[in-house]
Amino acid sequence: MLIVVAIIATIASISFPAMTAGLAGVRLSSAAGDAASFFTSSFNRVERREQPAAIVIDPTLNRVAMFTAASGDKPATQLELPSGIVIDAQESRRYVIYPGGAFPHINLVLRNEKGARRRIQIDPVTAVPKIERVEAPPS
Repeated sequence: MLIVVAIIATIASISFPAMTAGLAGVRLSSAAGDAASFFTSSFNRVERREQPAAIVIDPTLNRVAMFTAASGDKPATQLELPSGIVIDAQESRRYVIYPGGAFPHINLVLRNEKGARRRIQIDPVTAVPKIERVEAPPS
């Protein structure tokens, strides 16, 4: 019985790092998908209500928010990123969206605690988000 417990403990200790890395990757992919959905719904809201809005990417608060004239200083909608996922940027960025206007070229990079990164890019012609893996810079 003791030998079986030792074998199970050894297998668990070997597979644990791979399992946590896999969960971090799933969380990063999910957050990237949520960000792409947030951008799409924000563009749709601007077009549907015919009111301009501003999308603010704030790495200090680790959120993406949409502000409208009606919402004032409080975001009309916001995306809070899950724990372990951060916005890979130094400064806040603001993009203004006008109904019937061209869509801004938004580029958002998310990073997890393992260092993996995903880039969400918005095509300025079609407003379709594209999610891609970003290779780590050489060290």
